[in-house]
Amino acid sequence: MKKIYTSIDIGTYSIKIIVGEYINDKLHILASTCVKSKGLKKGLIVEASYVIESIKNAIKEINESLGIPIKKVIVNVPDYNAKFKKVKGIIDITNEDKIITSNDINRAIKDSIYNQIDEGYELVTVIPTEYIIDEKEGISKPVGKNGQKLEIKGIMISTPKKNIYSVLGVVEAAGLEVVDITLSGLSDYFEVRNDKIDKLTGAIIDLGHETTNVSIFEEGVITDNNTLQIGGVNIEKDISYVFGVNIFDGRALKEKFASSHKRFCQLNETYEVKNSIGELVKLNQLEVSEVTMSRMQEILSLAKKQIRALTDKNIDYIVLTGGLTEIKSFKNIAYEVFGKDVIIYNSTTLGARDNKYVTALGMIKYFAFKMESREREYTMFDIEEETKLVTPNNKLKKDNAILNKIFGGFIVGKEDKNE
Repeated sequence: MKKIYTSIDIGTYSIKIIVGEYINDKLHILASTCVKSKGLKKGLIVEASYVIESIKNAIKEINESLGIPIKKVIVNVPDYNAKFKKVKGIIDITNEDKIITSNDINRAIKDSIYNQIDEGYELVTVIPTEYIIDEKEGISKPVGKNGQKLEIKGIMISTPKKNIYSVLGVVEAAGLEVVDITLSGLSDYFEVRNDKIDKLTGAIIDLGHETTNVSIFEEGVITDNNTLQIGGVNIEKDISYVFGVNIFDGRALKEKFASSHKRFCQLNETYEVKNSIGELVKLNQLEVSEVTMSRMQEILSLAKKQIRALTDKNIDYIVLTGGLTEIKSFKNIAYEVFGKDVIIYNSTTLGARDNKYVTALGMIKYFAFKMESREREYTMFDIEEETKLVTPNNKLKKDNAILNKIFGGFIVGKEDKNE
């Protein structure tokens, strides 16, 4: 069975969709798109109809690129006020041959969260940290092993219900079935991870348009996070205010002209733009970069301070990612704030070579990891659709079937007909 998955990263500034095939622990991009989003503020949905329209625009581009319509997706939900709790579940193995199955893992996970979710919160996922079979510890893959009892230890992630259901509502209204949900911070880790940091304690900082997300990881498991209400839009507003230009020109100056560090700009470089009263003004790169650097320094310093607020453990690594890292000379300001040991992650995946896709890429990799750890075979495209993927001239008719969403299914992994 081919493993083809689709992720949709709903951001304040843009909506990113990735369709990829997961083969031998590598993701091969079949289609990707990024469209302007509307109706969100600081990562939260404030105008559902605009968000639905934005999602439909992104879906249309992906469907035209693939030649078939996508129907099932993984989505990210806001990290705001997420809770991380250690949990433990234990079950008896009831089948006659006493061989542990993926269904037994699901039962153990369900047992671990019983009466553990706070009022007003909903479960996002459980990340297993250890399996124990008949008191034998350190089991990494229990499926297929013999035992009388299976115990699971893990981290339960939950968020306010409004964070989840607002996202589910707009995605389903756009004609998609949600098969799994995840947090952006968790997804980022699965994109940037490697064998070294899997064994260490560290932080990932995702520098976004309106927010900056700081997540803490211990041996590959997310333990805490927080979202700061500051991001790239603050730089745009600063440029707009200081030079008297509109916010759209402020964004263009930030993305196309400014340098993150004033020492690495060209003094003779200029940019002509009209100010608020219609006068044509000529700006040099130094003065625009001074404004950009000041705010960038503040954002990074606040994120660095937030790491200490989230954990008192020794930090072995810090990874910086997100769209803001694409600004010129970013590494220079990053080294100044964090030191030269900081890791500035750059996406190298063919078809998504831009840090704005990091979360969407990681969402698929986390989903694939979850399916593999539970010994489940799953794909979001059936055999007929897979055939049409390699015959672009054939178009599937739009599927208007009623969405079949069972909330518990994408939390602990429902038994799917594709298994």
